[in-house]
Parts: sequence; structure tokens; C-alpha cells
Amino acid sequence: MSSSRSRFDPCRIRVAPSWVAVAALASAAACVQSAGQRPKTTTQPVQVALTNQHQVITGFGASSAWTAPSLTDAEAEQFFSPETGIGLSLLRVRIAPDLTTELATAQSAAARGVSVWAAPWSPPAEFKDNNSTSNGGSLLAADAPAWASQLAGFVANMAAAGVPLAALSAQNEPNFKTAAWDTCIYTPTQLVAFIDELGPALAAQGLTTPVLAPETEDWSSFGLFADSILADTQVAAAYVGILAAHDYGGGFPSVYAPAQAAGKQVWETEYYDQTTKGSDPGIDSGLVVAQKIHDNLVYGEVNAWHYWWLKPRGDTDNGALAGSDGQLTRRAYVVGNWSRFVRPGFFRVDANPSPQDFVHVSAFADPASGRVAIVAVNSGSGDAEQVFSIPGTVLGAVTPWITSADLALAPADPVPIADAGFTFVLPSRSVTTFVGDP
Repeated sequence: MSSSRSRFDPCRIRVAPSWVAVAALASAAACVQSAGQRPKTTTQPVQVALTNQHQVITGFGASSAWTAPSLTDAEAEQFFSPETGIGLSLLRVRIAPDLTTELATAQSAAARGVSVWAAPWSPPAEFKDNNSTSNGGSLLAADAPAWASQLAGFVANMAAAGVPLAALSAQNEPNFKTAAWDTCIYTPTQLVAFIDELGPALAAQGLTTPVLAPETEDWSSFGLFADSILADTQVAAAYVGILAAHDYGGGFPSVYAPAQAAGKQVWETEYYDQTTKGSDPGIDSGLVVAQKIHDNLVYGEVNAWHYWWLKPRGDTDNGALAGSDGQLTRRAYVVGNWSRFVRPGFFRVDANPSPQDFVHVSAFADPASGRVAIVAVNSGSGDAEQVFSIPGTVLGAVTPWITSADLALAPADPVPIADAGFTFVLPSRSVTTFVGDP
């Protein structure tokens, strides 16, 4: 996590050209935004191509670092249950310098089928050149083997406690320095050198846990670190199974082709909304988060996406999915529009991502069950009629699940599918997931 992040305009709409050639439909109404009224561009139907698969989805998650050492059963259900909660399928836990972590929360998650992974924020102070766990500082080369061995031991101990880790991060935000919390600075060369210690240390304990790296604070610095990792084909690239970045500061998610060529997944592993002032549990923050998820999945083709905290520290910002009252915020339910229905093993499939002003669409399919999930964001202040086409579908209907200022992942009446398509009026300032089961 970082405290000083570059802000962006939550009203800015990123429009990408459609890769599906479809007939244009005339606009039926003007599109109204807070800044005023402007003509609506030509509306296109969304054509979902189920056979055109993109990335496999590993899951959606958040972190228990510092703020959630344990969860009540009710809290665990609201975060992790795909039946009664928002269905997070990934949990990111913190490895403290003394190797303690949020074990009780990790056990609650693992018991519900959630994949747990872990990240260190800093080695012990005596292993660093500034003799402090905070304010940057770098790992001393002489102590790298000992730190790698301790991290491998942490992984083994978590497995013994009933939490086999899905991944081990080499370092949280190796390019970010602050005195406010634990940090450790690595150059790309230094991080590769440490992974060269960490991978063999895991193997020496009989562990096959993949290393996750580099977890840079932003997308703009991700490529420099990731390129260095993949260039070390003999060691680092062999142990790193997941390349990851946070979505703060500079850069915009885009496909990182070298990862795909090397058979590595790409994860977004931390983001929180800093565009709204103070604490915003409502749909304003929810729509900012919805745009971030959409952009990472569609334009970055990430396999996994994470928010920052499950539970907040105080009530001063939007760092968590839950509010200080313990209730889920609208942004949590927005995450649930994906995480509850787009489960691990689904594939993202082709769909027109920007069929009209303020509407953004992503689509997913599960080869095993035949389930289809289409997520449509309408960030505009007016309702938007949208046509959806699913050529070759065997679905008879889809059920809309809506999150808005008034609704929290609420189901609506099923919408029949006729001639392989359906039409739905997307409520203003909302996220709707259309779920279809054969």
C-alpha cells in the first residue's frame, strides 16, 4: 500500500474501439453527465463470442493485512461465500518481519475454499542497510539467504496450519518508500538476485509454491521489473509463476505479451479508491472501482484482481470493502458483481467493451458448467437500453443482479433470451451482472 497516489478523474471514460463489427442502433435518448448534457454516440449491440476465449480467471480478492487478524463466521461468509456473500476467491495475507500473520483469517478463508497467498512488507531490521523495517532501506546481500530461508519456513508452517499458500510474493511494492509502514527497496537487479535465493530455498523444503513478483506500486514500473525477471531464464523465471502489479500512480493496464509467451499469469494485487474525499461507502466509490476492474480485466487481461483491505483502519478513506460499521460498502457489492459469479476457471470471452457512452461490458464463460456471466457498468446519470447478442447460446434466460445506490447485488426477474439475444435497460449509475445457466 502507498499513501501518496496519483489521482485520476472518476468521471473520465476510457473508450476502446470494438473488435466486433455489428450493426449500429439509433440512440433513443440523450446521455446526461454531471457536467451537463451531450449527444449520445451511436449505440452498438454487445455481441458475446463464447468461443473467443481470452485469459483464464483465477479470482478476485482483498487483504487482511494489519486490520483483520481474525473474522467472525458472519464476516467470513459475507466476504467469501458465493451463495450469500460477495464470493471473494483470493485472500492476501501479510508476512510481518517476525513472520507472524493473520492466521485465523487465513484459516477461515481456506476452510471456505479460498486460495490464500502471502506477501512480506519488510525483512527484519537487522537484515537491512538502514537497520529499520520502515523508510525504505534495502536487504543486505549477506542476509538474503537467511531471509529467503525464513520465508520458505513461513510457507511450510502455513501449510502445517491448514493453509497451503497459492503463492508467495517476493516483496510488496519494491519501488515505494515511506516511513509510515514497513517497506523495503529493491532495484530490478536486486529483486532478481533475491528471487534467485528464494526459489531454491522453497525447493530445498520440498515446496512447489510459485513466487509472485514484482508487485510494483503501479503499471508504469511493472514492465521494467517483469522484463528483468523473465530475462533470468535459468533461475528467477523458473520460480516466478505469477507476475503482479498494483494499480496506483502512473500507467494504465495493458497486455504484457512476454508473460503470455512464458506461460505466466498476470495479477493486479492491490488498489483502493482515492478519488473521492473522505469515506464514501456509496455508489460513487463503487463506480470508480467498477471502472478499475473493467479496465484491468479487459485491457490488461489480468487473471486476478484485488482490492486493498477487507476491513478498514478507522473511517477516514475508502481503503476497505467494509465500512467502520462492519457493513459492506457499495464498492464491495460492485466487486461481488464479478467475484460472486465469475469463478476460478472461467474464461473472459469476446464482448464489445464500450457499446455506448458510459456503458462498459465484460463477459465470461465457464467451459465446465456452461455458465455465462456478462457484467455491464452504466456510469451515466441516465438509464441506458442495451441489446445483447450471444450467438450459438443454449441459454433460455439470464438473471440480472444489480448494484446501485438503492440495490446491493440484488436479483431482478429473469430476462428471456429470444433469437440468441435479449434487451435490458441498465439503471443509471449501476453495475449489472447477467447470469445464465444452461
